[in-house]
Amino acid sequence: MSSIGKDNLVSVLVPLYNAEDTIVLSLQSILEQTYTQWEVIIINDGSSDNSKLVVEQFIKSQTDDVKSKFRLIDQKNAGPSKTRNKAITLAKGEYIAFLDSDDVWIRNKLQKQLDLALEYPDIGIIGGAFYHEVDPASEYFRIITFRKLLYKNYFATPVVFIKKQYLFEMDYLFDTAKKYSEDYDLWLRLVSKRDAIFINEILAKNALGKANFGESGLSSNLFQMQKGEISNYKSLFKNKVIGFGTLIKTILFSNLKFFRRLCIVYLK
Repeated sequence: MSSIGKDNLVSVLVPLYNAEDTIVLSLQSILEQTYTQWEVIIINDGSSDNSKLVVEQFIKSQTDDVKSKFRLIDQKNAGPSKTRNKAITLAKGEYIAFLDSDDVWIRNKLQKQLDLALEYPDIGIIGGAFYHEVDPASEYFRIITFRKLLYKNYFATPVVFIKKQYLFEMDYLFDTAKKYSEDYDLWLRLVSKRDAIFINEILAKNALGKANFGESGLSSNLFQMQKGEISNYKSLFKNKVIGFGTLIKTILFSNLKFFRRLCIVYLK
């Protein structure tokens, strides 16, 4: 088996939970990347379906060189935050890329992000569009400051690319006490220290074509997601990252976005 080089190695972290119908599509999108210097850490988070067997068969079907790039780890169900945190600590790469087990990447996703990471080494997050968020009139990429991120979460988890060193500069990684909006919480803490980049191209999509919110009965979770977002702002205020005035403005703006989402869901 070949060893994986360390220079610019990207660790792809895939939490796996009851995704037997989509996980192969996700893993195949990694194999099809134009950038090939990666490893994949898949953590089976106590799946009750055939997800683990499907992944084992997928890895077994690959050549020895490719097999050596995959690690499949079993654990009792712990939830996505603990699972991603565990995968981060196991990662050998200089960079971290997240991929959910029901999402897929475009072929040059990693190459686009690595090129920018090397050109702008102080940037905290490099992300991009997920689904329909592309503005055809916009420039190739734009800088996302902490102020901008406060009012809009630009980064769906499957498009996030981060230098691992910057994750370990945080007091903690994903907040395991949070069930909703824990990703946005981490992005806010990261970007409060370093700006981010948003690539104005679709870099990932759901393997089954689901929307970002309100799909398949998920509208009932919108209330919990909103509570999670508000708690993020309160945590920033508690830790003196933002002032009271900013806290009030972000909460008011967040509530306006929430009511807009509700209208979109219920008009479908």
